Amino acid sequence: MKPERENNLVELLDRCLNKGVILNADVIISVAGVPLIGISLKAALASIETMLDYGMMEAWDKSTREWYAAELTKKEAVLADGEEILFRTFGYIWYSRGIIRNWRPGVWYLTNKRLFLWNGEMLFETPLFRVKALTVETETYFDKEHNILILHINGGPIRIRVSDVVEFREAIEKVSLKKLEVEIPAF
Repeated sequence: MKPERENNLVELLDRCLNKGVILNADVIISVAGVPLIGISLKAALASIETMLDYGMMEAWDKSTREWYAAELTKKEAVLADGEEILFRTFGYIWYSRGIIRNWRPGVWYLTNKRLFLWNGEMLFETPLFRVKALTVETETYFDKEHNILILHINGGPIRIRVSDVVEFREAIEKVSLKKLEVEIPAF
């Protein structure tokens, strides 16, 4: 008899990281019917994002975010001639290639010419004229809501997470509109 579906190790690992696995084990060691040692083991195996969705490791996540924000602001991005930083905030971009799916951290820079994410290297960059639309979506994970900024550009949608999505969206819209007014003279 053939299985209806073949599972491979990659699918199993992906499922474990996305959904999580909880292991509980209670062991009692006894001699002649007298319990001597009791061991209670609990382990959780999941991706950090899944654990955060379940409310685990929040203190670690907060301290890690603060550390990243402090470290990444030390590494200033290189700007082109005539380019000014108009808005800067710590945040993330959704990265999804093959089985690797995660939020990549960095500092978002909005300049008079472009929008980019920098963490010592360029993670994302687009000129402002490529921005077609901005939308905010709310995603719910295990009763927790997260606002995600969707940046619509020629290459498709880009998912962005920052602490204040509305403020970031308004800053991008303001700069993009000014850019359009300069590029398209009124008659």
